[in-house]
Amino acid sequence: METALLTAVNLIIAVASLGLGTVKLLAARQHREWTLWLTASVLIFAGLIFLLATPLVYRFVGEMLHSANICALLVPAATLTCVAHAHALSQLWQPERREPAVLRRTAARWAPVYGGAIAAMTVLYVHADLGPATPLRFAAAYAHVPEVTALHAVYWTTLIVTVVVTVRECRSVSIPGRPELVENVRNVLGWFALALGLDLVNVALTAGAMLGSATGPRRLDGLAESAWLATIASCIAAQIALASLALRSRREEHRDMRALQPLHDLVIDETTDHRMILAPRLPLWTGFTTGADLNDLMAEINDGTGRLSPWWNPMPALAVDRLAQEQQDEPADGSNTWGGHWDLTAAHAAATLLHAARARSRGLPHLPPELRLARLPGTDIEPTDERQHLVRVARHLAHPLVSAAVTLTEETQAATRAN
Repeated sequence: METALLTAVNLIIAVASLGLGTVKLLAARQHREWTLWLTASVLIFAGLIFLLATPLVYRFVGEMLHSANICALLVPAATLTCVAHAHALSQLWQPERREPAVLRRTAARWAPVYGGAIAAMTVLYVHADLGPATPLRFAAAYAHVPEVTALHAVYWTTLIVTVVVTVRECRSVSIPGRPELVENVRNVLGWFALALGLDLVNVALTAGAMLGSATGPRRLDGLAESAWLATIASCIAAQIALASLALRSRREEHRDMRALQPLHDLVIDETTDHRMILAPRLPLWTGFTTGADLNDLMAEINDGTGRLSPWWNPMPALAVDRLAQEQQDEPADGSNTWGGHWDLTAAHAAATLLHAARARSRGLPHLPPELRLARLPGTDIEPTDERQHLVRVARHLAHPLVSAAVTLTEETQAATRAN
């Protein structure tokens, strides 16, 4: 196999991984989300693995650190670190395993495994009697050195155990309360599991090269280089998994932004609330700031909702309950149904906000504090559910039952004022 070809491929993958990792790192600094930090880490370490395995860089680093084959230690150490972060990422992708107590138990159980393996490999490398640099062929070239054999035994054992555990966890993913996402996430994790599984192919090929070099009449350097193809395929599969996840997340963010826009337009009065509206970002950065734009939109909605609080009237929510109950009493023949997906809490909030916005636009006076709602329906939800709740509220603004409830409330108030 041509070393020049592997060099070119390594550099391309290294640059791509480091570039994507840097983008994710910038996003993580803005959002402060652990999944983004770990995704960035996986990409950056993957880039470093391919960079250090490139023959030119391999020899350069060896000369700089006065240890010709130091990259033969750095590459498996970086690989275990990358797998450790991928292991943690697989935990965070599953809501039932994101609990702090569960994460602490997982870290306490696995950190000594990864850390101990890297420490043991370092000690074995330091004590090994090694010669000239042998990029991509280290395992086969020094198969006769006991410390090198032991180093690879520690590395492979740790890698096999951790990869098998991580792949099993990827296959058992579940998302309580979000069954519609399970299939999509499993597709992403399938690519992720394939990437980890291909690392085991590298182990098998490298072990074959070492065995042949130690016992056979000639070194199997070509097989050792071929093992690197499995690592290349593994990186490509991991990139597909992470890119698929990012694209899916971006599509969902765009979808939710479109859904939230009517709610934003309702609660924001641009004639008086112009200071609340954040300045748009430069077009150059819009491709990388979808999540930030969504957060800004939600922040503006929450601010605008608060400014409507003087007109929060309990009557629209009561009217929603009344009409919903009447609808349940109608014959279920499909002719009198309101249609659409229904969420009572979101409907209460939508009706309250729609009525409040209309009252403000008509210049109606503020409700006395004792007659207004103390808080908007749905404000007691978990912070992680806020986005989905606001989307549901936005979608209920045009629901026929919500519109009818607001109209009924306004007619009742008009009749009361007339009397």
